[in-house]
Amino acid sequence: MAATQSPTHISHLGQMMPFQKALGPKVMFPDFDPSPRRFIDQGMEIECNHSIKARDGVDLRADIYLPEKRPSKARFPVVLAITPYGKQNPIDLSQLPSDREFNPGFDGVNFSKYTIFEGSDPAFWTKQGFAFVAVDSRGSYASGGTFLPFLTKDIGCDAYDVIEYLGTQPWSNGSVGMIGASALGVVQWHAASLRPPHLSGIIIQDGFTDFYREVAFKGGILHPNFLEGVNKIYLAHGNAEGSAILDLLRACEEHPYDDEFWQLFRPEVEKITCPVYLISSLADNGVHTPGSIRGFLAIQSSQKYMELHPYLKWEWQLTAESLERQVAFFNHVLDGPDRKSAASVESWPPVRLHITEKHYAGSWRSENEFPIARTKRTRFFLGRDNRLSDASVVGTDSVTYDARTGSATWQTTFSSSTEITGTCRLHLGFSISAGSDADLFVTIQKLDREGNMVYFPYHSFINDGYVAWGWLKASRRKLADHAYGDEVAHTFLAQHVELLRPDEKVELDIGIQPSATLFRKGESIRVVVQGRDFNEYSSDCQVPRAGTGCNQGRHTIFLEGSYIELPVVPYKYA
Repeated sequence: MAATQSPTHISHLGQMMPFQKALGPKVMFPDFDPSPRRFIDQGMEIECNHSIKARDGVDLRADIYLPEKRPSKARFPVVLAITPYGKQNPIDLSQLPSDREFNPGFDGVNFSKYTIFEGSDPAFWTKQGFAFVAVDSRGSYASGGTFLPFLTKDIGCDAYDVIEYLGTQPWSNGSVGMIGASALGVVQWHAASLRPPHLSGIIIQDGFTDFYREVAFKGGILHPNFLEGVNKIYLAHGNAEGSAILDLLRACEEHPYDDEFWQLFRPEVEKITCPVYLISSLADNGVHTPGSIRGFLAIQSSQKYMELHPYLKWEWQLTAESLERQVAFFNHVLDGPDRKSAASVESWPPVRLHITEKHYAGSWRSENEFPIARTKRTRFFLGRDNRLSDASVVGTDSVTYDARTGSATWQTTFSSSTEITGTCRLHLGFSISAGSDADLFVTIQKLDREGNMVYFPYHSFINDGYVAWGWLKASRRKLADHAYGDEVAHTFLAQHVELLRPDEKVELDIGIQPSATLFRKGESIRVVVQGRDFNEYSSDCQVPRAGTGCNQGRHTIFLEGSYIELPVVPYKYA
């Protein structure tokens, strides 16, 4: 990989972002110890809080794990995780949401006490012949400096410096790979876009690429509770020096539209050329799935593989099935020790996805691309008597509902088995009776042959989710000129806001997030539209939920020309 001039930190972050003062990790973890130390445990030589200097002199702290028994001049491929959650954070991973209740054949996962939250297990990787390094991100835990929001471009600069340092250590073979989910995945997008010479591959286990669209303002609607939870986490995880932490809610209040501020959060994924193995959970489509897929489509890597699975991400990434593929990929791109394992990657299809029938029931399939080329975009029109129809209603028929408490539904029963894989698109003729805007929430639901709801995992926390979800603030309905794959993209620019007037009909297009679902003959699909969030969970549940909203009076949906467009994959290929 050709060397690239190392980038500099963004200088105007402090001028654009509202900050709060961190509490420091000792508030939550009184035994937190940032001192350097070495010891042997679980077959590993462990060096804690090793100092790595960033280009501006800030001290970044790393825990380095090497196989205990090794030749004196052994050189290892390096697996790296950079985390804002603490490389020594004593989170009990066994207490995280589990697949076991709804997946009786699942026998759990095994991991050591050194496992990094949303990262990986150093004990596992050293047994495979790799070095493992975990780094506290700038301003968190043992690392110095001001806390960088994990999603801004600056953290890519620190990752670049860490990668180049690790690639030149005497115990390194010069090949560094990054790993991790969620925040740790976003770090990888930023790092890889800078093309550090020693970065030889990344494994992203879910990672959004557009914080504005995928987290803060889904469909242009503010989702505050998730941001509040993130703020609380980072206030506790900032270093003991009282690092400044971005106040995400204030940032959203000051920047409600997609502007220069949000560009700082958006990794330049189109610049990525290193090998990429993207693992994304279709159960996480409340946050990560759309951006993960968008990143896969945008990157320029000649070696890129995407896996779409139905499981809760925290367990899936530590299962034997997933780890076997992760090891194969790193053996392949990092010149790892198991060449047979490495060779298996050469036969991998570009896309591996799970077509799900309910919870975890379904089957894996290989594809050459995503969206799938043989997909038939099929329109079902919103008809009378709550039915989906092959033909549009003609006339002035409409459906109305209370904008705050009501809903409208349409459904149809499939006469043959039907697979829906990709992004659905809902097109509505729409009006309001009062106010100047509307928040719309949409779900695609599955009913079994008896008419009972079929549930799916959602957002890696819950097991009563639906097939897929969509959102739109009606005043932000302006469509973008460019979209990746089959997504429905809006501009969300201030100059494109078009407020509504009572009883004035407007046309809306709402993207429904990606899914891969099989409906058997006799099963039904239902479309639900309403003016409130579907997520009615306790306040401490970190499932993203919208705020109180802007809805007033009644919503009207005009049937003529309104439809749901489904990505139907011919079942004979499944």
